[in-house]
Amino acid sequence: MKKVCYTVILQSQLGPRVGKLLLQEDAGTVSGEFHLLGQRNRFSGSVLQNGKYLISGALRSRVEKVPYDAIFSVNQGRLAGGLVTRHGCWDLTGAEMAGVSREAGRSAAVNG
Repeated sequence: MKKVCYTVILQSQLGPRVGKLLLQEDAGTVSGEFHLLGQRNRFSGSVLQNGKYLISGALRSRVEKVPYDAIFSVNQGRLAGGLVTRHGCWDLTGAEMAGVSREAGRSAAVNG
């Protein structure tokens, strides 16, 4: 299993929102969490091709819960894409956080 964490900026209807995205990839599927607006928001989806993802989830705030579908790509540690919500399309950009990413297989080799 591959785990990567990104610092992200979501360009929402209320302006830019800074947060984190934890992406876990395993055998063609992805899951993880957005940390935005003081909330942890789980998502799941699939790998479309190497470095390209389709995910679905809902972003929670104190006021509402906004369902979304997102498509984004990762290239050389840079994330770029967008979320489609009932409020419109929101750009999503980000960069891999140094020292946070890891391959789960490494720990299995040490323990096995």
